[in-house]
Amino acid sequence: MSDTLGGVSRASLEGLRRWVMAGRVDLPLRAAALEGRGVPPEVAECLVGTLGELSKAALIDVLDSLAGERSRADQARPRLLWTGPEGRGARALDTRVQLQKLFRGAQQSVFMAGYGFDDPSLLRPLYDAMCEQPLEVTIVLNIEAPRGDKRSSEQRIRHQVDDFCNHVWPARDLMPRIYVDPRTAAWHPDADHPKGGYFTSMHAKAVVVDGRRCIIGSANFTGRGTMRNIEAGVLLESAEFCGVLLGQWQGLIAAGVLREVELKS
Repeated sequence: MSDTLGGVSRASLEGLRRWVMAGRVDLPLRAAALEGRGVPPEVAECLVGTLGELSKAALIDVLDSLAGERSRADQARPRLLWTGPEGRGARALDTRVQLQKLFRGAQQSVFMAGYGFDDPSLLRPLYDAMCEQPLEVTIVLNIEAPRGDKRSSEQRIRHQVDDFCNHVWPARDLMPRIYVDPRTAAWHPDADHPKGGYFTSMHAKAVVVDGRRCIIGSANFTGRGTMRNIEAGVLLESAEFCGVLLGQWQGLIAAGVLREVELKS
């Protein structure tokens, strides 16, 4: 039945339910009555052909079931996130708004990896959520190794982790677990490389909330990345996909590629 009604919009199904509950259409359904309420003829014929002989109770049950299916399908549908200017008729969601909405709605866990940070206000909703309930928060912090920096890898890691904790994270009483990829903190000499060596970057960017909702995209967690640059991303609700995505990072932790950093008190 859901396949038969696949071309009928969610709004039309919800409108029919309201009319049936309010007694504004007689049963059994008739195409002329629906068309009289503004339903397109082809939609009215489809509704009558599929649902026309159902009783009121059965019709409401079917419409509720269809509404649930459509709602789940809408949640699973990838949504475009966008930062920056947009053209006329744009349908994307705002990156910053959706990110903070995910943070506020977190119930169990938040995992994020690969981002640059410079905006404490962006993470405030996540800290507030941690204050309200036990929340496991893990951040794989992006470590940069600027060319010409004379500090050791460990010094770079400590400096950038301390900078995040002291100037970006909202408060020190509740802290996330922080991991780094030590490879990103150093220049790697290589005689066979055209430049004599190379840097490694934590370039992947992902947020996973409660193991079922995620954001993947180009925007860093900075004022530029969430308000001024042109950035694109995807918002997706899928426990299956989030499980695979988290598994990739957890595998790196288990293999020792990512290392947890002890935070100073």
